[in-house]
Amino acid sequence: MPPMPWRLHRYLLAELLRIIGLTTLVLVVVTAFGAVIKPLAAGLPLGPGQIALYVLLSTVPMLQYALPFAAGFGTTLVIHRLASDNEVVAMAAAGLPYRSILGPVVALAIGLSVGLTVLANTGIPNVMALMGGVLRGDVITALEHAVANGKPMKLGDMQIWAEGITVEPHADGSGDRVILSRVAAAEVAGSGAIAGDVSARAAVLDFAQRDGLLQVHMVMEDAVSWDADGGGLRGFPRIEPTHPVVVPLPERAEPAAMTWWQMDEALATPTRYPPVRRAHDLLGEAMFTHDVDAAIDRRLAIGDGLMLYSADRPGQVWHIKADAFVDGLLSNGARQVHVRNLHDGAPVATYTPAQARLQVRRGGTHADAPLQVMLHMREVEVAVPRDDVPANRRAAVDVANLRFDPPLALQLVQDDAILAAARERGGAFQSAVNGYDSNVRRLEGQVTSRRWRRFALGLTAGLLPLLGAVLALRMRHAQPLAVYMVAFVPGLMDLMLISGGTGTIRNGDLALGLGVMFSGTALVVGAIAFTWRRVARN
Repeated sequence: MPPMPWRLHRYLLAELLRIIGLTTLVLVVVTAFGAVIKPLAAGLPLGPGQIALYVLLSTVPMLQYALPFAAGFGTTLVIHRLASDNEVVAMAAAGLPYRSILGPVVALAIGLSVGLTVLANTGIPNVMALMGGVLRGDVITALEHAVANGKPMKLGDMQIWAEGITVEPHADGSGDRVILSRVAAAEVAGSGAIAGDVSARAAVLDFAQRDGLLQVHMVMEDAVSWDADGGGLRGFPRIEPTHPVVVPLPERAEPAAMTWWQMDEALATPTRYPPVRRAHDLLGEAMFTHDVDAAIDRRLAIGDGLMLYSADRPGQVWHIKADAFVDGLLSNGARQVHVRNLHDGAPVATYTPAQARLQVRRGGTHADAPLQVMLHMREVEVAVPRDDVPANRRAAVDVANLRFDPPLALQLVQDDAILAAARERGGAFQSAVNGYDSNVRRLEGQVTSRRWRRFALGLTAGLLPLLGAVLALRMRHAQPLAVYMVAFVPGLMDLMLISGGTGTIRNGDLALGLGVMFSGTALVVGAIAFTWRRVARN
């Protein structure tokens, strides 16, 4: 049989590209404008330039969904016009087989499938990361907008509200420094409840982008804190969190915005992925608390009690008589704990609490930062060494910003060895280790599901034009839109099954997820094969 002339090949391919290009343009523009509605409704401070850029960028990821259906629609229109005008009949009468007539469609389908798969693993994730940056905008600008409008702003797991703001760039150009006045920050748990809050006269926030993450180092002056676990208000002249607040950037926070190689990096170094990083930090805090508790308990076992000095009031010393330290609580067996307050060696007061708790935290982010101690006493009997002053009772006494005297001898585990040390110790750390492993498995599930999803969508982009072409040949006497509607149903079911399979793989069931995901592909392939047999028979 004679091959199809190149001129007809070129004409058919040009028609296909023209119709598919116009259809794709219409679909992506409409969906891109729809995509910007959600952030605008959320009240994000986006200017006209940011909106225009966001709409322009969003046309690229929309290709994953618009291009397969546009290709199916365009192919249906072109082939149906050729079939209804009897041009296909004329080609067949001239000795050209259907497989030769549909050669440009097959070539286009292969190109679309390969091209969209490559684009989904390279260009689209990078564009989605840029979209996230535009949507997030300049964090400092968003913070200024929130302060100006009297609204809180979310930074990581924190909600921040302030009355005034001043922005100063660092001299070395490494980032910016934000000074907030009359500030309140609340830590929001995963359930949405407030786990703790801090209000301060002023706060300094240093913004820096490192290792693909936006890190915010915060220091608060003249602060009062509250946490849901301990309850009560506590005053601090200075609060400096041990870890910076991490604002996830899109390319690290969501595998949908990761290229294939960035996914490999995330799997190789999972602590660069924010949820895993948070689980790792919780594990480190658990080990730090355990080691500090053990060191305090060892010092109490010597029998001389615990000496603490005030970093705020020179000469103030607090001598605690206890024999054990368990779960943050001081214990003296059946006897009560006694706390003596001395100033320059002279007794000031003696405290006998019903409960005494020590809260120990790192004094800064550097390794050799001194430990900060806060002493909480409840239902306290206070006695002073004067005959004319009787003993009195207080509901609570809190003493902040204390230091160990002498400092605790601690061998803290380095950051890169925390996980291995926790696995080796087991026991009390097993729950935190399980939480870390759970987040790593969740990351692996998201990466695996995202990769298979991209491959399945690429296959769909190639199969829908083939389905539209054979249906157009089979239903040449029907209306073009009626033909496309018949092709649209299997394509839509394929897309739904791909989404269902993605969720199943993400939840850890790879075999079932792949079965669900590619059952839609099998449905489209079956429809193509069935229709082709009917066309070839006739």
